[in-house]
Amino acid sequence: MITRPLRLFSLLLLTLFIYLPGGVAQSCEYPSVSFKADFSGGHLSRCKQLGERHYELVFLPENRPVNSSPWYAFEVATRSPQTLKLSLTFDGDAPRYLPKISRDKQHWHQIVFQADSLGFHIELQTDNKPLWIAGQEILDNDYYDKWLSGVKVKNVALIELGKSTQGRSIKGLESKHQGNKEWLLMIGRQHPPEITGALAMQPFVDNILGDSDLAKSFRQRFNLLIVPNLNPDGVELGNWRHNASGIDLNRDWNKFEQQETRLINYYLKTLLNDKNKLVMGLDFHSTKEDVFYTIPASAAIAPKNLVTDWLEDVQNRSKNFFKVRNKPGNAPGRGVFKQYIADTFQVHAVTYEMGDSTNRQLIKHMALVTSDSLMQTLNNTPPDSFYMQENQ
Repeated sequence: MITRPLRLFSLLLLTLFIYLPGGVAQSCEYPSVSFKADFSGGHLSRCKQLGERHYELVFLPENRPVNSSPWYAFEVATRSPQTLKLSLTFDGDAPRYLPKISRDKQHWHQIVFQADSLGFHIELQTDNKPLWIAGQEILDNDYYDKWLSGVKVKNVALIELGKSTQGRSIKGLESKHQGNKEWLLMIGRQHPPEITGALAMQPFVDNILGDSDLAKSFRQRFNLLIVPNLNPDGVELGNWRHNASGIDLNRDWNKFEQQETRLINYYLKTLLNDKNKLVMGLDFHSTKEDVFYTIPASAAIAPKNLVTDWLEDVQNRSKNFFKVRNKPGNAPGRGVFKQYIADTFQVHAVTYEMGDSTNRQLIKHMALVTSDSLMQTLNNTPPDSFYMQENQ
């Protein structure tokens, strides 16, 4: 005979939630299925059974207000093959990232879904092996560690700029040649779910660090500071947009209240002096379409037409299969990276955005095209052109 306390305990086991700080559920356990987010980049807030083999999975932001870019990533495991109905909802926010599925968290493909204003609805066939579902491919902190530590190029060093809010290493690559005075800065992953920007940044950087004659000649003249994962806490926690303090890093480049932006600002101030000059800054992101957010040529930057010339060349190289959208604009007082670079160093800065659903092979191809074109454009630019002239 089952005693009453034991019966109550059994009922509790029917739906067990194990919560992490911030109200994120690490797992939801039911008699025949479990949903887990206990991995780097995982995100799941709560679960509810709506009917036989029908479950609602709710995904809440780390805090509000927040840009409406709901991130979700979780594991599904059943004790026997079955068909599940999953409703993914986002506390009233409209869905953004189309659901993808993987058996190993490495290889991903699209999954059939229905969508409405509240979220996604998926019919999932399971077996006795776990499945992972996420809004985009999962590129966690280990991904960056393996990439950066695997770069073996002469005069390129792996560096640590400092620690994040929660004490994670913020790492980068620094390429220096003796006598070089000009620097190109590239950063990424300010917003954790913006994976297509990250998928563009790696081949972009790898091409510049490559063995081509163009890359070698470029590195002979220009030094590089590359920080591809500026928000490792947000990446680890599976945040929608913010760092561990609940702040959008790309609104803090004027206040520098966050550890992550302060590190870059301090490093640049130490690095750049009368003998060293920043020539450009690039910041990799994702949005609804492929677009390059730029600084207007009328701003106090030099040389005036550098980015226009670069992007026109990119369009000429890819006009049959890619539309270059150059959207100039100033954002004074908003604390965005590109405005910080332009205002502080009087040079161009570009927010390099890839569409959330852009073909992954096209992202890689365009990273090679844009990096080749940028290297050629910068190589052809005289050193004194990066300085504001009195009549400008």
